[in-house]
Amino acid sequence: MATEKLFQKDVYLKEADLKVCAVRENKGKIQVAFESTIFFPEGGGQPCDTGKAGGIAVTDVKDEKETGLVWHTVDIKAEEGADLANGIAPFEMGAVVRAELDWEKRFDHMQMHCGEHVLSGVFYNLFKVENHGFHMGEDYMTIDMAAEDGSPITEEMVRAAELACNKVIWENVPVTTVWFDTREEANSMPVRKQIKFDEDISVVFVGDKAAPIDCCACCGTHPSTTGQIGVVTIMKAESYKGMTRITLKAGRYAYLELAKRAKIASNLAQKYSCDVSLIEERIAAAEAKNDEIRRELGELKTAILKSEEEKLRAALAAEQKHFAVFRYSMQSADDLQTLARKAEDAFTSVAALYSEKDHSVVLASCGTPAAGQLVKDYAKMYGGKGGGTPKVARAIFSKAEDAELFMDLIEKHLR
Repeated sequence: MATEKLFQKDVYLKEADLKVCAVRENKGKIQVAFESTIFFPEGGGQPCDTGKAGGIAVTDVKDEKETGLVWHTVDIKAEEGADLANGIAPFEMGAVVRAELDWEKRFDHMQMHCGEHVLSGVFYNLFKVENHGFHMGEDYMTIDMAAEDGSPITEEMVRAAELACNKVIWENVPVTTVWFDTREEANSMPVRKQIKFDEDISVVFVGDKAAPIDCCACCGTHPSTTGQIGVVTIMKAESYKGMTRITLKAGRYAYLELAKRAKIASNLAQKYSCDVSLIEERIAAAEAKNDEIRRELGELKTAILKSEEEKLRAALAAEQKHFAVFRYSMQSADDLQTLARKAEDAFTSVAALYSEKDHSVVLASCGTPAAGQLVKDYAKMYGGKGGGTPKVARAIFSKAEDAELFMDLIEKHLR
């Protein structure tokens, strides 16, 4: 006997007494089927309900098409080898247990799924843009959209559809689910997509059934009016496999997102001492100023490196040591690697350019011995890592002491 889905009759039923009709173990987990259920099983892009049954957590709900049973995974364990033919406490065969939904989660799903219907409907009505795929995450949804004529979906279209969607919500129009016996009967309705299956056909109407804002086959749960969605906000629209993927939030999660963004905007307005409406302008001005500072800094850095290159070349020519160490307090390892490459032709033996701020050693060589091989052979002895070419290589250490020991070892190796 198939499980009766009580949520199809009353989507607001939050708790009920359910009679156990089957118990099984599946992949190490106990699953229970009841003669009827208030728990929506995963389907139609909507996650399943969770809650409690007999005081035990219901963690997953699946619809078994072959038998019509709805299986509820419960958070209990059976003893190894236990015979479940008569069930397991408190789910003995024929037992009646009290079931309670996680109502906040269910209502979140109702708001989100209905919000997706309304947005898909207005996109199609306004622009002949079709919904080609839907996914509901924990607190967001994605819809993959494409125009019938293949034209691009613009930012203006996205914002116009978002506003139209929220206007439908504010009008608080009815949301109705109707079941049909045949595909032909269902397809005689103004459905947004032709229905291609023949069993359990349910069609959701948003607004007037004769001229609905949306009309689409759907097995999910929805509120009775659009006003209960609250609000829909589109987070982003991006290119995806030749379509446009719309990421959106609805209901409670949309409110929380908008509240978070309002707080961020308020903080930015306070930081830039301006009204919220002027934040973008102030940030653009600040970025322009930062770009100028970065340009000046780049020019200064180039001049300093040029000066350091001249000093390094002079020192290398004067010292003629088998291994020389040059210490730098301000330059980073990246700076020293650039410096070593610029002065590459001046190295007649091996030298170490040491960045005190990064605890990094840049080894520079004429190629023999190979700088990269020296780093590979000895840096790991002191917890260092890195590598490079025969002429320039880098060794990175977490402590100055390790870098010093590494350089001391290289000096001794090259004597």
